Amino acid sequence: MAEGADLGAVAAQICSALRPGDVVALEGPIGAGKTTLVQACARQLGVSEPVTSPTFALAHRYSGRWPVAHLDLYRLEGQPVGDTGVLLDYLGEDAIAFVEWPAIGADWLPPLALTVAIEVLPDGTRRFGLQPAPR
Repeated sequence: MAEGADLGAVAAQICSALRPGDVVALEGPIGAGKTTLVQACARQLGVSEPVTSPTFALAHRYSGRWPVAHLDLYRLEGQPVGDTGVLLDYLGEDAIAFVEWPAIGADWLPPLALTVAIEVLPDGTRRFGLQPAPR
C-alpha cells in the first residue's frame, strides 16, 4: 500500500477480508503505530469501547461484530516459553486477532492470515505493506 496512506483506509482494507479465526501479524519498530492500527481496525470491526495497548497485560479481548483479540508479545522476548494456553485462549475460532511482535510467538501462534509491516519513513509518514497468507 502507498506510503502516507490514510489509517482508516488501511484499516478498512485489512478488515474487509478478515473473518473469525484469522490472526493478523503486526510488524514494525516501537512507535510505528501498531496499536493505533489495531484501534482503527477494531472500530472497523464494530468495537465501541476504548482499545488500549496490551504491552503490560499481554492481551486484551473486545466485543464487536466478532470478538477482537489484541496481543502484544514484546515483553515475552527472551523469556522461556511457558504455558501459552492463557494467551491462546484470547485467540480462538470466534475471534479476529491482532498480534504485535509475532516473531516472539512464532512457535505457538496459529497460522497467520495476514502480515502487516509498518515502516516509519524519515519524514514521519508510514508505509504499510500487506502480505496475505494463502488460504
